[in-house]
Amino acid sequence: MTATNDLSVDEQNARKRRGRTARQRGNAFEREVAKRLNGARVGQFGGKTDVATDWVAVQCKVGGAYSERYDAWLRSIQTKGDQLAALVVGDSPGAGKRRRTIIVLDFDDFVAWFGKQP
Repeated sequence: MTATNDLSVDEQNARKRRGRTARQRGNAFEREVAKRLNGARVGQFGGKTDVATDWVAVQCKVGGAYSERYDAWLRSIQTKGDQLAALVVGDSPGAGKRRRTIIVLDFDDFVAWFGKQP
């Protein structure tokens, strides 16, 4: 017997509903990103890229993993004129290992600079 078979019918239905809701939320987020970047949704074809344009490939994630720390750091950056605020985060891997870095931008600011306004 699997763990799912041990659940009541109501609990099984609740799990199905959560999965369906999460999938719908993810699909809606992909549609929003594609529209704002004037791109196309391609994630439904099984690749890692969810939205593609001529100049950028995007994987979309929406849910509980939003970093409040990164958001606070990004929002604390003071810009002048038409500067774009960016947060660059890197790790400290130790001797002989390559540092990994990512850049964090506010999506609205990114779209204003590079994409299509809603």
